[in-house]
Amino acid sequence: MQQNPNWFDNVESRPHPWPGLNWMTAALILEDVERALDFYTTALGFVPIFLLPGEDGRLDFARLRYRGINFTLNSMRFDPGLRPPSPDETASFAFYLYVDDLAQAASAMQAGGADVAIGARREPWGDMRARLVDPYGYVWDLAQKI
Repeated sequence: MQQNPNWFDNVESRPHPWPGLNWMTAALILEDVERALDFYTTALGFVPIFLLPGEDGRLDFARLRYRGINFTLNSMRFDPGLRPPSPDETASFAFYLYVDDLAQAASAMQAGGADVAIGARREPWGDMRARLVDPYGYVWDLAQKI
């Protein structure tokens, strides 16, 4: 398979049927959406744009935004059949997230309970990158272009 030098060949101008949403949204499955909401808003600056409590008043769903990208936090009750990573495992995928200040973002994640899996290092493609595992077992590659 050949690489296409034009990264924007598959970009279309058709608007999403729900204004403000993206064509793809990542959803994390969590046991405690409220606790995770606090972590992601405090550590990474995600902005909550929609919250949906369950019948018992506990938060079942939260839609967040980070620089125009939508992201959801779903309780296991909201998304039956899916589960978060267990305490002794990490997710088998990673989010690659560009931040303005890698050291500050990594420090904020650690203060919220994240563990450093790979310390900050310069990558061959020109990013400084650190890998952290959040308190819920999800992997975050924080990156800053240098």
